[in-house]
Amino acid sequence: MKKVLSLLLVVCMMLGVLSACGGSSNSNNSTTPPENTTPTPADNTPTTPDDEIPEEAKYGGTYKISFQAPTNSLDPAQFYTNQNYTPGFHIYEGPVVLDEGGGVWPCVCNYEMSDDGLTITFTVRDGVKFHNGDTVDINDVVASIERSIKWSDKMKNYFGDFVDNVEIKDNMTAIYHLKQIAPLALLMMGDLTSGCKIMPKEIVDKMGDDGLITEDADIIGTGPYKLDKWVRDEYVDVVRFEDYVPFESGGTGPAAAKKGYFDKIHFFVINDANARTNAMMTGELDTCTGVVSDMQKQVEDSGCYVSVNWNCWAPTIMFNLSENNKDSIVQNVNFRRAVLACLDMYAIRNVFGRPPEFYKVDSCIVPDTSVYYNDLFPKDNSNYDLDKAKEYLKASGYNGETITWICADSDSYYKMSLPASQMLEAIGVKVDLQVHEVATYEQEYVDPTAKFDICARENQKPPLNPMLSDRYVSGNITGWWESEARTAALNKLAVAPAGSPESIAAFKEFCQAVVDEVPYIITTEFGTPVYYTNHTVSGKIGIQSYAWNNYFTDNN
Repeated sequence: MKKVLSLLLVVCMMLGVLSACGGSSNSNNSTTPPENTTPTPADNTPTTPDDEIPEEAKYGGTYKISFQAPTNSLDPAQFYTNQNYTPGFHIYEGPVVLDEGGGVWPCVCNYEMSDDGLTITFTVRDGVKFHNGDTVDINDVVASIERSIKWSDKMKNYFGDFVDNVEIKDNMTAIYHLKQIAPLALLMMGDLTSGCKIMPKEIVDKMGDDGLITEDADIIGTGPYKLDKWVRDEYVDVVRFEDYVPFESGGTGPAAAKKGYFDKIHFFVINDANARTNAMMTGELDTCTGVVSDMQKQVEDSGCYVSVNWNCWAPTIMFNLSENNKDSIVQNVNFRRAVLACLDMYAIRNVFGRPPEFYKVDSCIVPDTSVYYNDLFPKDNSNYDLDKAKEYLKASGYNGETITWICADSDSYYKMSLPASQMLEAIGVKVDLQVHEVATYEQEYVDPTAKFDICARENQKPPLNPMLSDRYVSGNITGWWESEARTAALNKLAVAPAGSPESIAAFKEFCQAVVDEVPYIITTEFGTPVYYTNHTVSGKIGIQSYAWNNYFTDNN
């Protein structure tokens, strides 16, 4: 009998706003948030009820989506950025999948966890096909899981390190015997962005321990779309996989049955906001984010509608605390506290040009609907204090050296970095703000030998378990930040049942370490306005971007 893991999160993540963040306020010089003068969005949302459109009429058409940078890999081992993992969601599937509330559901495999939590059994569902026509068997699943453990620190730390042995029972079933309970194992495995993705065993074997997929013929998954054509630096086309059978798992959002209504999905690059905006108005795009803020009303008047996706994206200032940067003043905690105290978060929020009601000034690592939310972080500009910032700066021993601050030329990165760096200069810090093209910036950001002091990111607050955060908690850039308090808290969080009092207490310890040591600063949290042409119906539920279950109203 299949068991659906709620992990307490299906309920917990749907809770209302928990206790508001506190903290002393000294923000008399703060920029007062302006009244919202943005026009009310035009109501161009398709009005035909979904159940009045015959199912067969939903099929057809080419759906056009733009990215601000090109797709540089379709290997699940490199699903770090939106332009990589969004097409990848459509091509690959995992053994299991998460719904929008954190519940774990069957996907390529049915699964069962023993009552003592020490065995997890995966059984491949009958008839699941790869894009090359082969039928998936358990050897493909085991090989794919092993590959994901090699490439993903999270999969290794929260699943691989717990595995004692794997028993392949037959051609369709494998039993993973664990040394101890791994409470985050299935949560990690089912995550759309960084979880395990199933591919043929022969591809895994071909790549070996260190190889990445580079040949189009090796990009083979089980998803509702398969790769059609990939012109590097220009576009990726995926087409409907006609042998795909939508699976009614019982889950919602990404875990619901995937129906590939579009004949083709065309992902292509438009890195200029004006060009994206014009493409949306002329119908060259069917959906996009990042239109020119001053032209939002024109986009809506052209026959598009806007839907706000509260997806927990949070512009963040991050300090390079790596060993390679050990001589930098940013290694001094008082300098980092000075940066935090000099930031007027309302002024930073206002530069994005969107209605203020689409933003929250809240530095907590998780959204306020999460069971993990706590009151340790500054909220509503409560930390803004220029006198205190200057005191911290003096205590740091800063002596006039230039701070290198890097960001990408995309809207959120640059729009946050410019005023924030100017605020730092206002308390006497010399800042060299370097703006790079997106692809160049992404390469520098992940380069452990890169020499910079501060960078800007647009990270995502983990709406489910906080251990799913690539950057705020468990991996990637926070690997730069090493401290005894951080390590102790993460060790507790990694083994505590998700959503349990022990897990919540451990996460609060982690947050206290962030408050004390300031390895990064979350400036705001915002919802993303997503624009659609008025003949497009979005069937998407949840925070991740995917286009299965979307369709056009005028295919016939």
